[in-house]
Amino acid sequence: MLLSKMTWQQVAAYLENDDRIIIPVGSTEQHGPRAVIGTDFLIPDAIAAEAGRRAGVVAAPVIPYGMALHHMAFPGTISLRPSTLMRVVYDVLAALSRHGFRRVLLLNGHGGNVPSLMAGVAEANDVYSDMLIKTMGWWDVDGVTAIREQAFGDKDGVHGTAGETSIVMALHPGIVSQEPVEMTPLKTSNVWPHAARWAKRYPDGSAGADVNLASAEWGQRLFEAAVSGLVQELDRW
Repeated sequence: MLLSKMTWQQVAAYLENDDRIIIPVGSTEQHGPRAVIGTDFLIPDAIAAEAGRRAGVVAAPVIPYGMALHHMAFPGTISLRPSTLMRVVYDVLAALSRHGFRRVLLLNGHGGNVPSLMAGVAEANDVYSDMLIKTMGWWDVDGVTAIREQAFGDKDGVHGTAGETSIVMALHPGIVSQEPVEMTPLKTSNVWPHAARWAKRYPDGSAGADVNLASAEWGQRLFEAAVSGLVQELDRW
C-alpha cells in the first residue's frame, strides 16, 4: 500500500482500522566503483513497498537524502546536514501524528543517518507521547545478517558492500557494472572523517567491500529475507 498512490479519502478510510506506516529513509551518495548512487534509497524503498503490500500497511514515499557529508568529495553525492535530516524526520513524524498515524517504522538504508534519525525521533517522542516510533536498518531485520555472513563473510565491507550491491542487481537488472574491481582494505577509525580524508583513505569510494562477490541471486535472497522479516515485525505491532 503506497501512500503516494492513495487519495486522501483512502488514507482516511485506512486510518479507521489501522495506524501503522513505514517510512523508508535513504541517502544519495557515491557507492564505490560499481554500486550506483541511489543504492541507499532504492533498497529501503523497495523493501518497504513490498512489505507494506504483504502486511497491508501503508508505506510512505522514501526520503532520498541523508547525512553523507563524508562522501562529498565524490561527484553526485547530495548530502543533508545532520541537523537538517533531524528536522526533516521530526516534521514528517509531526505531520503523520496530526493525521492519526500512531505506529511508525523508519526503515533506514544508510548507516550515516542513524544519529540524526535517533535525534529526530527523540524530539518527536517528547511532543507526541502517543506515538510508537521504531528505527531500524534493513540490514538489522531478522534473517538478513545470516544470509550476508553466508554469502560474503567478512568481505562484505561497510560501504558499497557486496550485500547492498546484490540487492540493487536483483531489483534493477543491468544498472550495476559487471567489471571486476580491486578490493580496497578497510581502515578502521574512531572518528567520522572529513570528505577529503575519506577520499584519500578510499580513493575508489568503497570501504573494505569485495563487491566482486555481489550477485543478483544473493540479492534476491537478501531482499526476500528483509521483506519477510519486516512483515513479521509489523505483525508483532
